[in-house]
Amino acid sequence: MLQCINERDRAFRQYIKNKSDQNYENFKYLRNKYQTLIFKAKQSYFTTSLHNNENDSKSLWKSLKNLGLPSKKAKSSSDSNIGLKINGEICFDKAKVCDMFNCFYTTVASTLVSKLPVLLGVYGKQFVDFFYSKKGVFKNVFSFALVSESTVLKYINHLSHSKATGLDGIPARFVKDGAAVIAGPLTHIINLSLIQGRVPDDLKMARVVPLYKKSDKTDVGNYRPVSILTIISKIFERVVYDQIKQYLVKKNLLYQFQSGFRRGFSTESCLIHLSDFIRFEMDKGHMVGMLLLDLQKAFDSVNHDILLMKLQSIGINTDIVNWFQSYLSGRLQTINISGASSTPREITCGVPQGFILGPLLFFIYVNDMSAVVKNKLLLYADDTAI
Repeated sequence: MLQCINERDRAFRQYIKNKSDQNYENFKYLRNKYQTLIFKAKQSYFTTSLHNNENDSKSLWKSLKNLGLPSKKAKSSSDSNIGLKINGEICFDKAKVCDMFNCFYTTVASTLVSKLPVLLGVYGKQFVDFFYSKKGVFKNVFSFALVSESTVLKYINHLSHSKATGLDGIPARFVKDGAAVIAGPLTHIINLSLIQGRVPDDLKMARVVPLYKKSDKTDVGNYRPVSILTIISKIFERVVYDQIKQYLVKKNLLYQFQSGFRRGFSTESCLIHLSDFIRFEMDKGHMVGMLLLDLQKAFDSVNHDILLMKLQSIGINTDIVNWFQSYLSGRLQTINISGASSTPREITCGVPQGFILGPLLFFIYVNDMSAVVKNKLLLYADDTAI
């Protein structure tokens, strides 16, 4: 490669001294040869990078970004020049932009919920209880187990150094370096929280970073909020998550083809299952239809009272439901953009995005709803066939 570069440069200098057709053709040949070598070297490097990470989606996307795949990072709220439409004008004042984001995120869900039609009680508590009773689930059968110091130490050691720092300013590296000293007191605090059914207020403060999604950059609705908790709160959530997840799997309460937010599943596994189902049904001579639902602000519009009711219906002990009530209530968030922060505001509904427990709680919230939709479709299909 270096030899080719030197030959190309010598040919170019020769052409500058004597601009003959022969010198130009010689330079052009060497220039094209160099460009071809560069192309092949890049192609080989790209292929090797993708092949080495084909079984690790996180590393694969990281490699793609390093290879030049456009990233949303440049379009995110970390850009100090972000501007939003406020009172008909585009505002670039960081403090006003932060407050605008926070006001929007803490009110948009309740505004959407207020527009929903009033339920007639058909799919209320009685329906949910009956739905899970058919699955052999009884109330108050699951309680938290106290966590051991070795388990907490394991969670600490598994923390990634790249985890974003919460409002307390304590980085993951500091927690990991002091794991041997921190594990004991932290285990006591976690177990005390589980026993009393209370979550410390300091662990319910979130730093929210809006990430640009699509379309007009001056529209506050085109940014997705990502909540960043303190590192200690992540360990709290991991303890609860693992116990609840183990219970749901044991009782077979998770939809077997749920692909989002599950280890070993992805959009690829979802599409494979869907395409296989369509082909099998078509081979049987059946007509196949598809209903796609796009839930607006799905995580943000979760009703806390309904969620707590469903936690009871799946067999969660009353003390644990009280813990989740404490976990969901009194949550505060502040928007952080390029060093500027908004006034903290309370979150009245929804399960925060970016939290460990968020996706799991959303699964519990919509699990029986998917059964309702499925039954409605089957009834409609039967009526149509008749």
